[in-house]
Amino acid sequence: MKLIAVVLVLIPLSAYAQDTLSTMPQVPDVNYSPGIASIIFKLIVSLIIIVGLIYFTVFMLKKIGSRTMPNGNDLIKIVGKSYLTPKQSLYIVKLGMSYSVLGVGDNSVNLIKELSTEEVASFQTSAEKPKGFQNVLRSVLKR
Repeated sequence: MKLIAVVLVLIPLSAYAQDTLSTMPQVPDVNYSPGIASIIFKLIVSLIIIVGLIYFTVFMLKKIGSRTMPNGNDLIKIVGKSYLTPKQSLYIVKLGMSYSVLGVGDNSVNLIKELSTEEVASFQTSAEKPKGFQNVLRSVLKR
């Protein structure tokens, strides 16, 4: 019985004695911030991934665009266009070996005229001389 009384008295006293110690346990000094080397490594890896995704996107757009966009060897080509109003325009279109002038509106496409070979030849000779900046400047300075 005395043993039980001693144990019951000593257990609370031992807990009290541990709480009254003036020394606190030391927390280990751990640096959780990343170093400059790891930051630079992550930056380079991220940059490589982003540039790779950009190249992949451009490659896929070219591949998809080549399926939907007409090639230069198609039978129908738009030779020229001129806007009359924001919603109406004239197109010169090459259909196989013949040329046509089309009027295009909001909901309609109308054939205006079939062009003869003489008219096409006169358009092509006048269109062969591109007006560059130097030619325009020379013509202005001659005046």
